[in-house]
Amino acid sequence: MKGTLKLILREMWLLKKTILFIGVILTAFVAALLSVISVLLDVPSGMFRGLDELSNVYTMSVANTTGALQFEGGTQYAAVIDGITRYATLTGKTSSYNTSSHNVQREDDEPLTEAVASLTISGYAVPLACAEVTFAPHLDARPQYNFPEHPGEIAINPSIAKIIGAEIGDTITLSPDMFFHDPENGRDLTKVAPQTYTVVGFVDMSAMNKYNALNPKDYYLPSAHFFFIPEGDPTYSLLYYRFADSRMLYRAYVDMTRSGEVATMGYKVAGQIENITLAQAFFFAVTFVLGILVLFVLYSLIAIFYRQRKGMICRLKLLGARNTTVAGIYCIIAVLLVVVAVVFGALFSMAFNVYFMGLCGRLFKQFSANFVSRFRPIVPTAVFFGLAAFTVLLFFIVNRKVRNAAIAQEVRHE
Repeated sequence: MKGTLKLILREMWLLKKTILFIGVILTAFVAALLSVISVLLDVPSGMFRGLDELSNVYTMSVANTTGALQFEGGTQYAAVIDGITRYATLTGKTSSYNTSSHNVQREDDEPLTEAVASLTISGYAVPLACAEVTFAPHLDARPQYNFPEHPGEIAINPSIAKIIGAEIGDTITLSPDMFFHDPENGRDLTKVAPQTYTVVGFVDMSAMNKYNALNPKDYYLPSAHFFFIPEGDPTYSLLYYRFADSRMLYRAYVDMTRSGEVATMGYKVAGQIENITLAQAFFFAVTFVLGILVLFVLYSLIAIFYRQRKGMICRLKLLGARNTTVAGIYCIIAVLLVVVAVVFGALFSMAFNVYFMGLCGRLFKQFSANFVSRFRPIVPTAVFFGLAAFTVLLFFIVNRKVRNAAIAQEVRHE
């Protein structure tokens, strides 16, 4: 053991210039790598903390899905059905009303000069499982302003109800407006069957707008002309979810987009979430490049060891040293260099962190106060074990090139 230790120290002394030169380069790259990994973890966390300070509710819509789709931390609150909530016609006792204004054709194929409806009205289907929670913030003490509680019930704006001749207790039929039938763009309204609902109350849109204006951080249900609870298990053109945590929203959005589904985040955070994705992609790319450079430096180190000390390696093997013993000598030197590089790199990385955090603060000024660099011992530890494993593997691969015939030839030429 003592002999092996002396041999290691002797080889380190003979290779001191190489170790010093490569060590400086390796330390610099390791410091940059550790810093970028830290920023890769800290910047998204800072942006998520900043987003959570801006709002208490984050929303996302998923296209063409049923109520069976669930997300961790996500709660359904409303839905859109093409041909029923939009691109639809409301029919009461006396008349009909289109949800989207448009001109119709006369029998002589000439368009009418006036639109059938001058106002585009909005409506939402609210799944039964979330109806009570969804409507809770907007409950009204007046008995006529009541939200639906059971499937087949609808609440409607009183002005629209008056136009179509609907009162509380009457039924309203929602049917597709074939003017918007467009199968080429995925809107096949011929497959949508009319649905009939019983009016159980009116919707005070002014009160809903006032609540949303006074509670901007808690607002998620937009004011609309009608709300109903659908029967059965329909397929929703858009199903809306709300999240109390921006990170949960981000995870749900990433899961949906990776699976090929169409998901859209609420306007409050969509732009900022895209910034998080952009920042992660950028720093991940930098991490990948720096990782490749660090591995290349280690490869260069082993290659130089092999080229400079090939004669010594051959002598040791002629004297009966096993491959593992010979490889162990130079692997220990390389691993010791990795230890030094990681230790000093972790110290120098703090300086890099200050620069990168300042850069992110200038890029995302709104969240600059939330960018806090944290030292994570697991990061340099993981980098060390990864580099040490790569070093050992690399040297054993190179050492296999040394054969007995090559050993004799190498020694003869010296």
